[in-house]
Amino acid sequence: MLYGILLESVRDGICLNYGRQIWKRIVQELNFEHETFTTFGQYDDSLVTKIAECLSDILHEETSDYYMEYFGECFVRFFTNYGYDKILRVAGRHFRDFLHSIDQLHDSNKYSFPKMKSPLFHVLQEDQYGALLQYKSRRQGFQQYIIGQLRECGTRFYNENIYVKIQENISTNQCTVVTFRVNFNNSIINEISKNLHPFPNLPNLTSETFFKIFPFSILIDSSLCISHMGKSIKNLFPIDTILIGRYLNDIFNLIRPDITLEWNNLINYGRHIVFLMENRIPLKSLNNFNETPRINLKGQMKWLSSWNLIAFLCHPVLSTTEEMLNIGLSVHDLNFYDGSSEILISGIQHHRQLHSEIDKQQAWVSKLQTSKLELKQWREKGRHLLYSLMPRHIGIMLQQGIVPNSICESHKLVTVLFCYTLDFKDVIQKLSPTEIVQSINEMIIIFDQCTEKYDVFKVETKADSSYMLVSGIQQRISQRRISDRSDSSDQSYSLIDDNFNNEIIHKKTNINLNQGEIISGLAIDLLKESKKLINKITKESFQIKIGFHSGSAVGGIVGHKNYQYCLFGDTINTASRITATSDIGRIHLSETSWQLLKDSMYFETSPRGKIPIKGKGEMETHWLINSKEAFIKEMNKYESITNNNQNLSSLSDIHSTIVENNQRKKSLPNVINKRTSFEGICPFSYHK
Repeated sequence: MLYGILLESVRDGICLNYGRQIWKRIVQELNFEHETFTTFGQYDDSLVTKIAECLSDILHEETSDYYMEYFGECFVRFFTNYGYDKILRVAGRHFRDFLHSIDQLHDSNKYSFPKMKSPLFHVLQEDQYGALLQYKSRRQGFQQYIIGQLRECGTRFYNENIYVKIQENISTNQCTVVTFRVNFNNSIINEISKNLHPFPNLPNLTSETFFKIFPFSILIDSSLCISHMGKSIKNLFPIDTILIGRYLNDIFNLIRPDITLEWNNLINYGRHIVFLMENRIPLKSLNNFNETPRINLKGQMKWLSSWNLIAFLCHPVLSTTEEMLNIGLSVHDLNFYDGSSEILISGIQHHRQLHSEIDKQQAWVSKLQTSKLELKQWREKGRHLLYSLMPRHIGIMLQQGIVPNSICESHKLVTVLFCYTLDFKDVIQKLSPTEIVQSINEMIIIFDQCTEKYDVFKVETKADSSYMLVSGIQQRISQRRISDRSDSSDQSYSLIDDNFNNEIIHKKTNINLNQGEIISGLAIDLLKESKKLINKITKESFQIKIGFHSGSAVGGIVGHKNYQYCLFGDTINTASRITATSDIGRIHLSETSWQLLKDSMYFETSPRGKIPIKGKGEMETHWLINSKEAFIKEMNKYESITNNNQNLSSLSDIHSTIVENNQRKKSLPNVINKRTSFEGICPFSYHK
């Protein structure tokens, strides 16, 4: 697991260099729950490499290794905002000092990031032209990321032009072990050797003095057995426990670094790496609790050539007085000469304050996550509201920043339905205003519930309770060119963006119906549900007329403050007159709409013959009689699936699932035997 600050640096770098839209697309492609990450939250290690691969697939410019290196640079730039750059600036005067101090720098961040599993960095050798740096980690695929970090640190903090390449890679599936050749101006190493003066000959240090200075120390011989041990450590174990002469690995467990306990490893890594060990065998228990006391010893391994022993010069890692009392330590047991006791006492004083601040921070993080979830929910509600006022593709254009009044589109074929309530005027004259509003509201709610099943757009509802719907404008191509008033040149906008993909699951199904079949199914539902609407004056059902017509139309947004999507053209007028000439309780349709239904396996029609239409002369029209058994069967099947699946809130999800599975080339039963296609050309262009 890695902390969210790494992923936040990646997000920041992508938004800064490639744009926020690219990041949103990555979020959608990788199915992230949120667009941002919490700094102290923990996430899967593979997310960084997945983002690099996804960015490479989207941009088609560079490899994922290139972007991993870029992410490493982004992290160094990003954490300077949190003040962590000060730690790097004091790591040393030269870049070589920084390389030797990386392990200690990671250790210094343990309080801010207590669960951080730091990688191991170890300088194997160095010369005046650079150094060999070994990198060891349990994470996979971060080699290029480290290269980016090293280069950015050298440039930003030490004004060094760093060249890094992989010299050796002996990684396995369990562990990454890479040796980097880091080239930089390391001439300071020659000056250091010149400035070394011979030390004066002093009397040999006695063991009594040594253990007095280092009460927490362990001397290890070449066979990795404990040769001697400081008094303060001995007192931690029961009196009858044999310690001297036993293998170090029998008494203590090496936690850090992640290396094999060998003589040469202790000498090589002991120069710059901080060691951390924990007791394996029980300590003295001074309380009545069942808890087994533990102690961590932290320090460095130093080779004493005159004794041919390795000395583990360490101190106990303690944070509270309770821990000291639990293992039987007192301030007197600590090293008096290096200030350990003073540091411990001051640390204990600030420990509770630090924990209090951490608790506050965690509370804010939790609150932030809740706020993010609420923000996402409100955005979802806002988009749903927008898509109820505008067609989906129009709503997406507005979200992309397109000037509303610049949107104008031509539809080669749409099907427009009107539903008139004839006796509603009598209701308006005889009911109170409150009762009128209630009656209209009841009618609109029932009609809206019917439209939820179908891929249609409600254009308007008038005060006389007339209802206008259109099918065919939701099915748009993925790319269109729209002239923006702010620019004289045409611009291309993608309608298949992140918002569209996030909202596609809300698209209403038509179970592979053409637009005429969609309107027919809706018209039958409207007529059936309208019988539930009772006229409060006559105590009978309202008198309903329904009709629809298919043809071309022009659509666009009108208005400056309150935007409204409107349709214009002769098709709308004809549809209105087809409805006006219908009979009460029947569904009337034009010849062009009938062409969409004549081969349908779902609906039954009958000819009405030629009738006079105002402004049109005589027109051939038809009646929609009813839906066939096949349509009822399919609708019942999908409604049953929808009701049993909480994740699919409407039939639109069934359609989206089918579309997604088809894209993945999964075989699905062919629900509809035939579908009429009208993409690219209007099939009724020969009609006058």
